[in-house]
Amino acid sequence: MAKLPVAFLLLCFSGCTAGAAASDGASALERDDECAAGSGAECALSALQLRAAAAGEGQCDNTTKPCPASSKCVSKLDGTWSQCVPTEYSEFRSECVKYSSDFRLQAIKAVNLNCENTKCEGPEWCVRGYLCAQQADGGWSQCISCNKKTFAANCYSWKDSFKVVAQSVCPKNHKCGQSTWGVK
Repeated sequence: MAKLPVAFLLLCFSGCTAGAAASDGASALERDDECAAGSGAECALSALQLRAAAAGEGQCDNTTKPCPASSKCVSKLDGTWSQCVPTEYSEFRSECVKYSSDFRLQAIKAVNLNCENTKCEGPEWCVRGYLCAQQADGGWSQCISCNKKTFAANCYSWKDSFKVVAQSVCPKNHKCGQSTWGVK
């Protein structure tokens, strides 16, 4: 049997026969409309998620397809997708930035962890004492901590306009580098 990409095998898992997979090879992915641009493994994962979503499926459920102990099964509100979400902060932090917005919110709520450096849409997006700082023009928003050390460690990467917004969300002036950003 010819060597096939893992993504192709996953796509064919529920519908291809071994003969069809062997004769069709990787060209099935190339013919797939999600993969027409040739984005490799990313298109295969996207195609898999789209097919599973269309069928009302996902990677997990709490009865027949449970998650490992270090993760939790999270579903979109509309039930079109579910997947295991890591419950350890360092892993969640690196994974959550890849989630779609509607799924990210459900993941944040389920594991009670912030998805730092991503856009928050309101206070429900921030947990554990973090607050959603939103620019009035909608340009950027994110969950921030008003803890002085955490604020100082994170603010160096913020644009000046966001520093002013962050200061208005936190009740006390916080130093960011050599400057104090306060709303006067």
